Amino acid sequence: MHLLTKRQNIDTKLIREINSTAIPLILSTVTGTVMGMMDQAFVGHISVYAYGGVGLVASCINSLIGVLGAFSIVFNIRGSHRRGEGDQGSLNRLFGNFLLLSLMAGMALCLGFALFSRPVLELGFGLHGETLTEAENYLQIFSLTIPLNLLLFIYSSVFKIFRKTGIIFLVSLGANLLNILLDYVLIFGHLGLPEMGTRGAALGTVTALAVNLGFYAFLGKDYVRFSRKDLSLEKMKQIFQFSLPFLGQETMEDILFVVGLNGIVARLGVTELAAYNLIAQFTNLILMPMFGYTAANTSLVSEWAGKGDRKQADKAGRYTFGLLCIWFAVFYVILVLGREEFIRLISPDTEVITLAAACMPLALLIQLLNYYGNVWKSSLQSLGWQNWTLRTAFIINLLVLGFMGAAAWSKGKILWIYLIQGLGYLGLSLAYTWKKQRRNQNALPEDE
Repeated sequence: MHLLTKRQNIDTKLIREINSTAIPLILSTVTGTVMGMMDQAFVGHISVYAYGGVGLVASCINSLIGVLGAFSIVFNIRGSHRRGEGDQGSLNRLFGNFLLLSLMAGMALCLGFALFSRPVLELGFGLHGETLTEAENYLQIFSLTIPLNLLLFIYSSVFKIFRKTGIIFLVSLGANLLNILLDYVLIFGHLGLPEMGTRGAALGTVTALAVNLGFYAFLGKDYVRFSRKDLSLEKMKQIFQFSLPFLGQETMEDILFVVGLNGIVARLGVTELAAYNLIAQFTNLILMPMFGYTAANTSLVSEWAGKGDRKQADKAGRYTFGLLCIWFAVFYVILVLGREEFIRLISPDTEVITLAAACMPLALLIQLLNYYGNVWKSSLQSLGWQNWTLRTAFIINLLVLGFMGAAAWSKGKILWIYLIQGLGYLGLSLAYTWKKQRRNQNALPEDE
């Protein structure tokens, strides 16, 4: 793990380039998270049925959007390659086809949820009574966020490719504020409007996203344009096939692994599950810098690869991890030293507080390995090794779940869960490092 240690060898221009791309993305994530919590607070004041139904729908839809967001990752990689090659025409064609593919996928799912919302919620999730009614009212409108978010992701990738992530932060901040205002007005019926409850919450979110998309489209035309002749079903088919490993990895890591892990932890007991879910809130906080910096690394590595400069691409990865270490140190010290006070803000239960406080130092420390693995995973994917990273992650994550299941079956402590998870992160980090070093000896990846 190469850190930035020799001042005279530090590339300050590269640091500025990474930070200028990553920091606005982090700020956008932070503000979006805070606004989302406020949004949930509004819904919580409707009724407990509304809170439960809306929470379930939002969680499932957002997980699905996260998986399909893999299209934007692929566009970021391939678009940055084209920019590195100086091929604006090819970049424009890519943009048009990715945009149309995302729209088609999003609208198909939106239509499916709108038509079959009740069977999905009733048979798939076992909802009934008032909770089912509130969830159905919300889902019928909220399903429109699928195509809207997928289109927003593609435009976000445009701004990442051109290092204009400040646009993402400013426009997203405005849209989030609009969302809060609309939710307050529509949910509770202010300014002469009727009280709409959960439908108002969904409508406020959809309206804010539509406004966000409008601003993105207006600002994005300065960077990419396409015409109808650029669109091709054959091209979209190729894009979809190329995206499959990314879709598979997102599904495995964000849905299957998370569901499996939650099921294993639940076997340990109610207190352990509560402590795990509580610690997850702080884990999500410490991971915020990682998502911003890996997105920046993806753009930079892809662009340098397009220019044919693998040395600079590797350098971007090393610098990205070095900068992440600084962020990690700050977050880790603050969260660990004040962990008992932070935990009490969420839970008053003495047993949960004691267990969570004991586990948090290890649970957060292993995220440094997660940082490292994700940085080099993004580098390898940017250079065409997406099939290899998918296979490797699948094998290691399967082993991790197996060992965790054995620990839970033998009534092991929750600390074992974090220790095994840390070993999984270590295994991925070593595998990605080995592949990175081996890849440097080859001109082209095996996937191309």
